[in-house]
Amino acid sequence: MAEIPIEAKVEGPLDTRVGAAVVLLATFLGICSVKGGNIAQQMQQKQGDRNNSWAWYQARNLREAVYEAAAEEMSIPRPNESTTERQIRETKAADYHNRAEDQKQKKEEQKAEAERAEAAYKALMAKDDQFDLCEAALTIGLAMMGVTVLIKKKWLFWLALVPSVIGLGMGVAGFLGMDTDSPAINWAINLLS
Repeated sequence: MAEIPIEAKVEGPLDTRVGAAVVLLATFLGICSVKGGNIAQQMQQKQGDRNNSWAWYQARNLREAVYEAAAEEMSIPRPNESTTERQIRETKAADYHNRAEDQKQKKEEQKAEAERAEAAYKALMAKDDQFDLCEAALTIGLAMMGVTVLIKKKWLFWLALVPSVIGLGMGVAGFLGMDTDSPAINWAINLLS
């Protein structure tokens, strides 16, 4: 039997560049995906906190109204009431008024808590958008690099670096907490969502 020689596949510098870029970008993409997932969980928690605080705000608002109505009812003099009955009625009216004031104060605290949770949610949403754009751009760059390996065109590798660099920039900005709010970035986020 004659041996058939197997040709050694020689990788060119383009394949090496693409391979190295794919490994680095895919690793960074994986890390950003984990961070983006963690942010999404934090957003859900803040949204729950916000909804819970607004529900308590409404409950306290209702309690305040009930206590005010009871205080008002108790402040109306009754016909033929004795001095003792008047004192009891006025004491109860003052008690209900105090309870209404307590609910009013607690209601304002709940409102502030809900607004803090809303602000935290919005801040997390901005960071989540950064990681979403990072993931989208890196995915596009990696797909283009896959095609580069198949068709062996250097210009496509350099073109694939454009979304890859954007993705890297957004990921780094997300990790560092940098503000990337600009019309171009908002346009890209809206386009991808």
